[in-house]
Amino acid sequence: VGRKPVKKSAPASPASVTLEETAGSVASSPVDKPAMSSFDSLAADIKNNHMLLIQLTSGISEDSQDKLGARVMEAENRISKIEDRELGTEQDCKYLKQHLTTALERIEDLENRSRRNNLRILGFPEGVEEGNPVKFLQEILPELLDLEEGQILEIERAHHTLAPRLTPEQRPRAFIVKFLHYPIRELLLCSARNKFQIKWKDHRISLFPDWSRDLQQKRQRFWEVREKNIKYGLFYPAILKVTHNGETLSFTDPGEVKKFLAQRD
Repeated sequence: VGRKPVKKSAPASPASVTLEETAGSVASSPVDKPAMSSFDSLAADIKNNHMLLIQLTSGISEDSQDKLGARVMEAENRISKIEDRELGTEQDCKYLKQHLTTALERIEDLENRSRRNNLRILGFPEGVEEGNPVKFLQEILPELLDLEEGQILEIERAHHTLAPRLTPEQRPRAFIVKFLHYPIRELLLCSARNKFQIKWKDHRISLFPDWSRDLQQKRQRFWEVREKNIKYGLFYPAILKVTHNGETLSFTDPGEVKKFLAQRD
């Protein structure tokens, strides 16, 4: 009673806040303290690493530097020798590979020349020779191939291919026949080519030269690229001669034959 009412001051507006107060509040903000401490820690780490690098560098004497340089030069010399040795080894391998290829070709040629009197006969059923294939073939082949009467086939040996005896449902093994003379084999092959089909008791009989497996595959690749209406001739060992427009060309690579046929078209 009788007191005068206290006059309340209005709250300060944001505009009335002084710059010093703002700066003080920012500086005292707890959010910025970790950021400042991380920068200080990073600067300290950089300084420590720099000092450590200076200590390590200053600890290397001139003598140690010379030894290190000598070791580096020795390592470089050894690497250079190894590279030179590797180059020489590559050249030796290339030389040996060329001579090995030549040697294998000669071995294959010798093998096939040793078979030049051989004939492979397919189609006769198992056991038909009754234990004597030479006698059986000497009696049957002249009749099948329409040879001259009295023609004697001088067979040195004959046997089945080296494989287990097959069941009746499987394809019978081939006969490998070695004649005493080369002309006899060629006579039989020529007679077989002249006949459209050779049959014995409803069994189709086929005659082929007895080449090695590798040579057979090489020759087979040529027959796979043939086309009709072009004259072909396959010669030993694996050379295909093509006659087209009166010109005869020889090929040893089936790929070259394909290119020739494509250009012809």
